[in-house]
Amino acid sequence: MRSRIALALALISLATLAPSSPVSANPPISKSVTLVVDFGKASGLKTKVASLPDVPERATGWELFGLAGLKVQGTEQFPSGFVCRIAAWPPAKKQDCADTPSFKEGHWAYFVTNFQLGKGWIFSGQGAASHIPDCGGYEGWSWVAGGQAIQPPRLKVVLRACK
Repeated sequence: MRSRIALALALISLATLAPSSPVSANPPISKSVTLVVDFGKASGLKTKVASLPDVPERATGWELFGLAGLKVQGTEQFPSGFVCRIAAWPPAKKQDCADTPSFKEGHWAYFVTNFQLGKGWIFSGQGAASHIPDCGGYEGWSWVAGGQAIQPPRLKVVLRACK
């Protein structure tokens, strides 16, 4: 009788320790990032601002274009390493994207934020295909017309919490 009671208690103990449903080892993690595309004053186009609330943790700056529904085109020389055209700007008649544009042709400048380093735009030292955006941060593209100085996007960044 004692052995049956001990066995029953052991089984009850095991049943309460066993999980009732499977547990995911690594649930997907996402973050919020804002993508800003400033086409420049001369383009006549409005700056696009896309707030992206569910960016995968390891997504690159290049992948943000797809998440924002914006078409990006690299050069033939560097198809995912050098941005030639964003949302059809500049037009193909101005830039063919066969190779890296010259300073006279104009180009895109890539900016990021890092609130540990400061509260404004930082000209990126790495390409968008390898840069992982900070949670709560901004990724910015600014069109630099031929012969003009590089300027950050015309949108003030705001320090905010990671979501």
